[in-house]
Amino acid sequence: MLTIAGERRLTATPSDEKSTLHLNERFAGRFRRVVSLPDDVDPSAVIASYRDGVLQVSVQRRGSTQPRRVPVQ
Repeated sequence: MLTIAGERRLTATPSDEKSTLHLNERFAGRFRRVVSLPDDVDPSAVIASYRDGVLQVSVQRRGSTQPRRVPVQ
């Protein structure tokens, strides 16, 4: 499971007297998201970055195992 939690704060409204905010569609407050990950994810190889208001999470899978033949007796 991957859990992402944070808090979005209200952005400051323009202080210019000529500006008026008519509608704000972005929510503010705490949030939490839980994402199920496949079983073959390598938890030690998770990388996260936050830039320009965007969170990017990269998850790598464990090295693929090579198929092998098993003789049946």
